[in-house]
Amino acid sequence: MVFNTRFALAEDYNLCQSQVDEYQNNGHILLRNVIPESEIAELRTTVLRTHEALKAEEEDFQKAFRITQNLWEINDTVRAHVLSKRYAGIAAKLLGCRDVRIYHDLTFFKEGLGKGKATPWHQDGHYWPLDTEGCITLWVPLIDCPVDMGPMSFVSGSHLNKNAEHLPISDESDEYIRNLVEKENLTVAPAQHMNAGDATFHSCWTYHAAASNTTERTRIAFAIAYYDADAKVPLQPPTNERRAANLARWFPGAVPGGPAATEKNPAVLFPRD
Repeated sequence: MVFNTRFALAEDYNLCQSQVDEYQNNGHILLRNVIPESEIAELRTTVLRTHEALKAEEEDFQKAFRITQNLWEINDTVRAHVLSKRYAGIAAKLLGCRDVRIYHDLTFFKEGLGKGKATPWHQDGHYWPLDTEGCITLWVPLIDCPVDMGPMSFVSGSHLNKNAEHLPISDESDEYIRNLVEKENLTVAPAQHMNAGDATFHSCWTYHAAASNTTERTRIAFAIAYYDADAKVPLQPPTNERRAANLARWFPGAVPGGPAATEKNPAVLFPRD
């Protein structure tokens, strides 16, 4: 069983050039069947169990979603997925880099019956303490995720600017980006139905949001954040408290201007780097 799982997670995903172009133009893409079907049930069960093990560290973002982080450090099944060459290969091709490193993984649980409120529009880049444009997140539902469960919407092309960089995820970031979309006539790519194992990839600079979950089930989603393996830590100090906290937590011992490469940030495609 272990052999088959590792083989499935190492098998290349058939990504064509038009999909790479789509991502690089829009800053986001939806890909089908990223997680092999044979692996979804085990990963879902394991993520739920590991999330509970990290319950004391759970964060609740304005009742929009609940997260735990770095499950891969305490569970071998999650680790096999986070360090999967299949997923990392997609990320590297979309970014156009030779390899990617792990920033961290996250759960994204959104409660049903409207208890999981809408996720405000925001840019993840507010939180990323790296000197690179090569940042990307894989987001995958581990159960079928219809539109009314709250999959993500994106603003196409918004990864080419950092206009909302100064704002954490909040009602303020939501209003700010909504105003930008209207003022600049930006294109919103609406949420689409996702089957378990389908995945979106988006840049840390792409504006994105999610509606509330009005179904009866909790949305169970998992994410892996990657970055260009050659990225560095900025020379200048972090510009906000969350970046400072993330630099200390996810890059222990890294020095300003040096490589963003610690034991918490393994390279995936060429792991000896």
